[in-house]
Amino acid sequence: MTTLTPDQALAAAAHHHSLARPGSSIPAVADDLVGLHNTSPFGPFLSLRARIPNFARADLESLMWGSWHLARFRAMRLTMFVFTHDLLEIAAAATRHISEPLASRWLRDSGLTVQDFDRLSALVLDTLADGPLTVRQLRQSLDIPQAVDLPGVVSRLCDAGRVVGGSPPRSWRSSIRRYHRWDDVLPGVDVHRWKVETAVQELIRRYVSSYGPVTVSDISWWTGFTKARCREAMVALDAVIEEVAVDGWPGPLYRISGAEVERTTGDGVAALPLLDPYVQGYRDRIRFLDPERSDFVYDGGGNAAATLVHRGRIIGTWQFTQKPEESVRYHLFDRGPVSTRRSVEPELAAAGSLYFDRSVDIVAAPTMEPLSAGGGRSASHPLDGQLHRASRRRRVER
Repeated sequence: MTTLTPDQALAAAAHHHSLARPGSSIPAVADDLVGLHNTSPFGPFLSLRARIPNFARADLESLMWGSWHLARFRAMRLTMFVFTHDLLEIAAAATRHISEPLASRWLRDSGLTVQDFDRLSALVLDTLADGPLTVRQLRQSLDIPQAVDLPGVVSRLCDAGRVVGGSPPRSWRSSIRRYHRWDDVLPGVDVHRWKVETAVQELIRRYVSSYGPVTVSDISWWTGFTKARCREAMVALDAVIEEVAVDGWPGPLYRISGAEVERTTGDGVAALPLLDPYVQGYRDRIRFLDPERSDFVYDGGGNAAATLVHRGRIIGTWQFTQKPEESVRYHLFDRGPVSTRRSVEPELAAAGSLYFDRSVDIVAAPTMEPLSAGGGRSASHPLDGQLHRASRRRRVER
């Protein structure tokens, strides 16, 4: 059995996640991460900014809502991701056994009959034939009462590959979407192309390739599949997956057979957004975070805050702040080398410029409270409730 050092194991993931060296293109990074996490509307943009030099917001907008080479779809853990076409088909088929029970429960609780749902679905699709609309616009156009769960109807149509969310009508940071008929913008993408078990195996193979070494618990956490289903798929993948050991990491651990041993995790600092795949994609986070720091990064639901990552490890947290003025606030767990600290603020300035569309102040928070303090906080606001005297610096240029 191959034994790796923790640095070698971290380097493998940092390489595949474009943290050890820059990503080559937006589609390539989306595939290497096995989807861009899209719970927050701006998450994919910030994940790509941290990985691709000179990334511009328009680059992703063009691929998502211009050429439609990328599309949003709810898949692993019933979470929204941005996928390339091939990966979307795999993820859709592999996670159908999760989404279909959700649809059945929703229909039971919605007060609608199957006939009601079919009628509303037909009305929505007919109306969208004239062009994309938001749910609010659909409701107004069809004169559907507020008591009817029209957002639920549209969500089910998205899960079935009949409708897809497009660009927001106003701010790019908004979660409101214009919806298109699937066949109008993604005519060659078939969510039923893959057989379920084959898709499950391929999705897990891709995860192990990009995130490995991983445990079965990691695979189950990331996919939302039961451990039993993950183990069945691993048996079928025995010819392409091998067990390895990592000093100090709980196992058994798996990676793609014969994978090259990477030597470097990179030396730059990456400001990764809330729920970024790198820090969200593992059940056991001991690989890149001291367990004593877990309560400063992960909330009660296991959601990861926006993090500062250096050499594959989490060295701090950060967040955007609107009040009393727009800024980026951050906290480093340890002082670390001077060269590392000097890299943090320019990286955060670049993230702030993308998010706010202008240069903003970068605020250093010398201390922070655990997320569980004071009844618990969401990972989206790790530095709310901090106890500090902030030092303020102005970064005009990225």
